[in-house]
This record gives sequence, structure tokens and C-alpha cells, in this order.
Amino acid sequence: MSDQMAWGGRMVPVAERLVLLDTLRAIALFGVIVMNITAMVMIFKAPAVLAAAGPVDLGIGLFDLVFLQGKARSAFAFLFGVGFGILMQRAQARGAGFGAFYLRRMLILLGIGAANLAFLYWGDILIVYALLGMVLLLFRNASQRLLLALGLALILAPPLFAGMIEAVTGAPLPSLAGMTPGQVEAGYGALAPAYLSGDYMDFICANLRYYLLHNVGETGPVIVYDLGVLGLFMLGVWAARRGLFEDIERHRPVLRRLVWIALPLGLLLSAVHATRRLGLPVDGVVYGVVSAAYMGLPIMAFGYLAALTLYINRKGQWLTRLLAPMGRMALTGYLASNAIGSFVWYAWGLGRINDVAWLTTLVMNGLAIAVFVGLCVFSAVWLRVFRFGPAEWVWRSLTYGQPQPMRRAAP
Repeated sequence: MSDQMAWGGRMVPVAERLVLLDTLRAIALFGVIVMNITAMVMIFKAPAVLAAAGPVDLGIGLFDLVFLQGKARSAFAFLFGVGFGILMQRAQARGAGFGAFYLRRMLILLGIGAANLAFLYWGDILIVYALLGMVLLLFRNASQRLLLALGLALILAPPLFAGMIEAVTGAPLPSLAGMTPGQVEAGYGALAPAYLSGDYMDFICANLRYYLLHNVGETGPVIVYDLGVLGLFMLGVWAARRGLFEDIERHRPVLRRLVWIALPLGLLLSAVHATRRLGLPVDGVVYGVVSAAYMGLPIMAFGYLAALTLYINRKGQWLTRLLAPMGRMALTGYLASNAIGSFVWYAWGLGRINDVAWLTTLVMNGLAIAVFVGLCVFSAVWLRVFRFGPAEWVWRSLTYGQPQPMRRAAP
């Protein structure tokens, strides 16, 4: 998840890094952590949480759905594509090969994602990133025009197409398993005992069963999401080639227009899409409209990224000082937050999912914030001594087939 790499055995100096990207990556990771730690509970306890929620909890939940849900992961995917573009440009500048190296890098990430899915969190995103990262290799020589057009098409067209089908048929998109949304929910519910009272082996088996059920039972939404991630990757590569984050002042007019268009449009569409998560009963044409509004999630993410880029460039250096270390250790932070969340909530650990006092959106968000702050402190301390985060070092060493220098050289 970090763009810091080596070519021909030479490490990229820290000075060459774009600390702005590290800062943006950390902010996106914050949103991912909030939504993941909340999802760990809500997938099994949503009715109980909503039934007991007061105005504060309802307000926090609504804020998460409208302002965070889908936006953080969209920003994360876009920044992944930016990292791909930067790696490729650096390889070309040094006359080094890129395809085989990056394929090896994605294969290692696929293994890390499989381990994350099995041992830490049923909602892994790394497997999809690794597989679509391999697909992205096919477009490494694509023109800027093609990357921009295809990236936007993959983000906008699938939700629109899915919404049109659902509006006409009056029913959700079919799945590979031929399951209705109610049957899928019942399937998830059948997994609950493994998380509420099972041991660690039950947890591992349930994670794998969830992943299979999600893909065969919610095939339509999965395809829409995956195509959108690939589109975000492509737009990230496009932005890296354009030098969007290297010469911000030159791109300030574009970024300002993006803020004024993407934020209000994304907010409107996100509010419409949030009605599904809130459980509001809709069907027919309205159901299709809600599905199509999914496109508002990445649109709003673009608005966030543009606004943050403009702010950090001129007045937000304090954010860089606080968050850039966490951005450099985003993979470590992502895996660690999954481990902490699963340990706190599920029966193999502390089992707080069975404690009614913990089943509020205020507590869930508070836990997520505490985890993120703790990881930021850990990252800042760790990087004073070491070059890479623990997970980043493993990823890097496995990619190169040998342990990489870990400790910083003495001053």
C-alpha cells in the first residue's frame, strides 16, 4: 500500500516520497478502520443496535453512512492506483523491468489478503486489490485518454446499468447462487454463532464461508464494486502520470472545480444510497434508483481528496506531520486494525459483541478512533528506528526473495 520501493537493489530515499500521498492514505485508512470495526458488529447485531439507539447513536450511524461508507475505500483504491503509477514511472526512469516485478508483488499481496481473510477479518479487500492489480498490468501502456475514459466508465456505468435493470425488473440483480437478499441475510445469520460463541477455528471457517457466500449470493453488487475498484485504479494511474500530486499549484483550478462539483453531487447521491443501509423499504423503480446512486460514493471520495490536497498543500502541513508515518505503514495499520477489532468483538477474543453496553455506534466509533490514534503513535515511533512497517517489510522482502534492510542507518 506504500509507493516506497527499490529498483535494482537501491531503496527509494524518503526525500523522494510524496508525503502528501502518505497523509491522504492515512486519512483514507481512518475511514476504512471506522467502517470495518463498525461492520464487524452490525453484520450480526444491526437490529439490536438500531432498536436501542438514541438520537446520538442514530446521528453517528447516519454520519458514517453518508460521509464515510464507501468513500474511504474508494479513496484507498484510487491511491493504490496512484502508487502503481509512481512505481511504473520510477521503473521506466531507471530503465528497470516492471511487469514481472509488479506481478510478483501482487501475488505476495494476494497471499497476505488470503491470510487476512482467514485469520483476521471476513471483509478483506486485499484479495480484490491483488487480483485487480494484476489486471491493471494489462493497461500499463494505455494512453492517458483511455485510462481516463475507461476509469470513469467503470465507476459510473455499472451502477447505472444495475439500477436500470432493477428499475425495469423490480427486483435485485440475480446472483450466481440464485439467492434472494433475504436468503443471503439468513446465510450470514447462520454464521453468527461462530463469532458470538465459537472458538478460533470456528472463526476461521466462518470467515471463509462468509467470503464464498458474499461472492455467490451477492454477485451483482460484487461485480459493480470490483469494476469500480478497477476504474479507481486506472484513474489513480492517470493522476500519477499527470503529476497531479507533484505540482498541485498548476492543477489548483482543476482541483477546485472537482471540490465544488464532486462534494455536493456525491453527498446527494450518497444520501439516497444510504437509505438501503438504513433499511427503508423501497421497491420497483425506486430500488433501482437507490442502486444507481452507488456511483455517488467514489464521486464524493474525489471531492474529499481534492479538498484535502488543496488544504494540506497550503495550510495542512500539521496533518502531514501527524499522519504521514501512518500512511507509510498503511498495510500494517490495516492488518493491525482488523486484528484488534476481531479480538475485541468476537468470541475468540474479548467477545464484546455479546455485551449490550458496547453495542452502540458511539462505542464502535470511539473504539475505531482509539485504534487509529494508537496506530498513528506506533507508526511515528516505529519509523524513527526502522525503514518500513512490519507488514511492509514482509511484503517487500518476499517480493525480492530475500530479507531487506530494516533498521535505519545511524546518523
